[in-house]
Amino acid sequence: MYILFNLVKRNVLIFLRDKAAVFFSFLSVIIIILLYILFLGKMQIDSLSDLLGNVEGSSWLVGSWIMAGILIVSSITVPLGSLGEIINDRDNGKINDFYTSPINRNILALSYLISSWIIAFMMVMINFIVGQLYILSTGGELFSFFQALKVIFLFTLSIMSFSSFFFFISLFMKSRNAFGLLGTLVGTFIGFLGGIYIPIGVLSKNVQNVMNVFPTAHVVTLMRRIYMDGAIAKVFSNAPIDAYNDYANAFGLNVYIGDYSFSSSDMLLSVISFGILFFILSALKLSKSKL
Repeated sequence: MYILFNLVKRNVLIFLRDKAAVFFSFLSVIIIILLYILFLGKMQIDSLSDLLGNVEGSSWLVGSWIMAGILIVSSITVPLGSLGEIINDRDNGKINDFYTSPINRNILALSYLISSWIIAFMMVMINFIVGQLYILSTGGELFSFFQALKVIFLFTLSIMSFSSFFFFISLFMKSRNAFGLLGTLVGTFIGFLGGIYIPIGVLSKNVQNVMNVFPTAHVVTLMRRIYMDGAIAKVFSNAPIDAYNDYANAFGLNVYIGDYSFSSSDMLLSVISFGILFFILSALKLSKSKL
């Protein structure tokens, strides 16, 4: 346990000292914020105006939608960035030093995974706190204690699930360039897969079905439902149910594959199963080879 603690501490400190690694882990979040400031926010408010007219709480609703997306994006990209330490240690030969020491190989692998959880939790928690202050500035309300717990549980689950996935992928990567390319691809496509850059409702049904297969869409939808609950109650209080349904389908509050509508339980099970699957695959891979 003492060895695991020190290995995790080492990985966390190395990542936090690397300012470039921290910055690039948040690059997708920065891009989303810029897009929101430039046109995403106005686009949503205009859509609400067309649907309902000028209603109180629109800024709160739109702010909640984007903050939920940012929280999930950072819960995916930060673990990926922190797992780059595996590649760095392999590339500079430090991993061989660990192998010649009496450290168990499974403990070493677990230290990278746990450190990615800790780093991501710290960074996403900061996002969460800043996001709450921003929601307050738009005229919204802070979460209740129970709502905050649900948000923390959900982004922690997202962190652990996607960390397992990226850890498994990292076991096959041998160079920093390959891992850097993976980071670039994830950073580029995560906003699309989460229906953030382009609301999913404007896409064709076939494209929506493909996007909704991925657990990214499920965890983003779950987070939006928590984040936007109070704002939806206010904005749509006097609106017909069809108006809400149109908005929910357009902006990713419902997940469909074909005619099947995913419940919250379905989506939660999808994210949990995704994480467990890749944790098991990682364990099987490690049982047959080194890091």
